[in-house]
Amino acid sequence: MTANDKSNMVISDKVLKSLCQEYRLEIEAGIIDDYLPNIKVRYVIEQNKFGYAYFGNVFFFGDDFYVWETDEKWKDDHNQDVVEAVFQDKCEGRGYAHRVIFAGVETECVDSNGEQIFTGDVIKVEKSPEYVQYLAVGAWTHIDGSGDYCFILDNHCWLLADCERRNYKMTRIGTVFYQLDAGDFIGVNERTMQFNGWRDTEEDRKLKALMAKFTPNFDKEEWKYMALEVLGAEYDWRE
Repeated sequence: MTANDKSNMVISDKVLKSLCQEYRLEIEAGIIDDYLPNIKVRYVIEQNKFGYAYFGNVFFFGDDFYVWETDEKWKDDHNQDVVEAVFQDKCEGRGYAHRVIFAGVETECVDSNGEQIFTGDVIKVEKSPEYVQYLAVGAWTHIDGSGDYCFILDNHCWLLADCERRNYKMTRIGTVFYQLDAGDFIGVNERTMQFNGWRDTEEDRKLKALMAKFTPNFDKEEWKYMALEVLGAEYDWRE
């Protein structure tokens, strides 16, 4: 399988971790070109701010996710011990490696507004004006990258491709990255399954959809998200 073939893989957390190991030497050397899989990664920088990086500028240390940055503002966050543990090298010239919260990857699917969908996105799915659901996107994969981007439900998956074929209206309305913890190791699929809880009441679903609008967010108390709505706060989760 060539790098171009791998660019068409369905990318879950585990698949991305496997690819980072496979291309460890290229990541260490800072080789960023067409040779590498074309994967766009989203991560949490801080409250109300996502960052984006392409494969080759990210790596894992155990379950911890790291991104390379060249901006001097990340100098104090650089973890040289982790760099040497992963790469057995100082990786001079690579910049600063600091831990972030992994927040999904860009899929090949788009919503009804033409926006690219990421894993971890919350989608308003409209089968008809009378039948609307709010569901989070995950990546159901095998380690070889075969699989599908889908809504992971209780005992089955609803494929995004099926929604596209049936011309259901799909609109990105937020993400599952609310009530975060800085030391959180919860995977994207686990977050999406929590969002898609089949035992949720209608009140639970409305609250989750509300919290999804204000992401990324570290607030634990649910009332704070309600207060943000009352205050008319705007979170630029698409940026």
